[in-house]
Amino acid sequence: MATASAPLLDAAAPRAGVAPDDQRIPLGVRLGWATGSIGTVTILSTTSLLLLFYMTGLLGMAPALAGALLFGAKLFDAVIAPWMGRVSDRFASRWGRRRPFLLAGAVVSAAAFLLLFAPLPLDGAVEAAWMVGGLLLLALGYTLFNVPYLAMPAEMTASPKERTALLSFRVAFVALGSALVGFAPKVAAALGGDRAAWALTGAGLGAIVFLAMGAAFVGSRNARATAPVPGQDGGGLAVVLANRPFLLLLAAKVLQLVGLAAMQASILFFMVQVLKASEGVVGIYVGLTTVAMLASMPVWVGLGRRWPKKTLFILACLGYALVKLSFLLAVPGEPALLLHLRGVAGGVLTGGVLLMGQSLLPDAIDWDCRRSGIRREGLYAGAYSLVEKASMALGPLLVGLILSGFGFDPQAARAGVAQGEVAIAGVYLGAALLPALLYAASTVPLLFYRIDEAALEAAAKEG
Repeated sequence: MATASAPLLDAAAPRAGVAPDDQRIPLGVRLGWATGSIGTVTILSTTSLLLLFYMTGLLGMAPALAGALLFGAKLFDAVIAPWMGRVSDRFASRWGRRRPFLLAGAVVSAAAFLLLFAPLPLDGAVEAAWMVGGLLLLALGYTLFNVPYLAMPAEMTASPKERTALLSFRVAFVALGSALVGFAPKVAAALGGDRAAWALTGAGLGAIVFLAMGAAFVGSRNARATAPVPGQDGGGLAVVLANRPFLLLLAAKVLQLVGLAAMQASILFFMVQVLKASEGVVGIYVGLTTVAMLASMPVWVGLGRRWPKKTLFILACLGYALVKLSFLLAVPGEPALLLHLRGVAGGVLTGGVLLMGQSLLPDAIDWDCRRSGIRREGLYAGAYSLVEKASMALGPLLVGLILSGFGFDPQAARAGVAQGEVAIAGVYLGAALLPALLYAASTVPLLFYRIDEAALEAAAKEG
């Protein structure tokens, strides 16, 4: 039986398959809110794509130590995420219960970038401790922003199709943010490639994060939102565990995110050690991926109107796994066209994976809200963020352990000396085989996911 729910500004029940005028999200709100994804993906990509390479290649840390530091910071992020979700569910201010945290996250995250890439003359344990402090601050800033941010789409509209359209903007900005980080090694190399060059590059990334997150704070000021109900307890872990569709999505995302993080942590090593290319090649590859993702968004949105999102999600995951497997065939000196084709195919399929996965998430949250009558989007966003951070942390840790176990020599990498055959096999494992297997495995829990528009309407009647 439904209980008194948090009041939804301008609320109205959606009609099946149609987003009524009062359920549609204005273009300005879509753009403003989605811009924040540039900030979040910049943080994620910096953590998984750049920092392991930076800490081993520039600072000279052992891969296992660098991976362990990244893993520890992500675990801290994961632990505080559920707390942040419950705080944002209960918070009340003239700016709403979510938006103040967007601004706080922007400030803290930007400051963390300045610390992480500061060119200080530190050695050994002191340098490791400094990096830990910067990583923890970055984790805090990310959580302050991302958990309330993820809770907002389920509040903005009750129409599943309108959420898909909203999240297509987010995926487009995710692609842009990924491209910016992908070009960071090339920028640092152009500036000299030393610690000072990376400090300037890191400061630039921090500025991008601040501007993007600040734009989300400003751009979402007219978004529909819910207000907390005094005395209402949104529940805790038991509520999340009782939402079977949400748990199935989490299981799929765990596998995908570990695979994604492993691939991102390995790609610079793959380009440099396997293909014998410069770090700047990553920028070209990511640029092609970005263009392909952006170009494919209207196609995926159109397919989402005709085909079940779950089916498209599964097909995109399997296709992406095949693209990753193709990297096992990559060898030094191969035609650049092959790498470019992988980038384009990976971009198209990544767009489908991100859009369909992100659009299913608020549907699973809304399913609970319609059944219970309680608005607790922050609780679910915190749980999702916990799983996201732990999974993304596991990727660099696994890659660090794989590289160390396969005899990867960070001092040789720092000096530009080629690695041995066994170490190269470890790079192949992290960049190609592991991501492919994990993405393929992620389709298994998706087979049991059953939420669609009819299920949402039935949940509302049940409530």
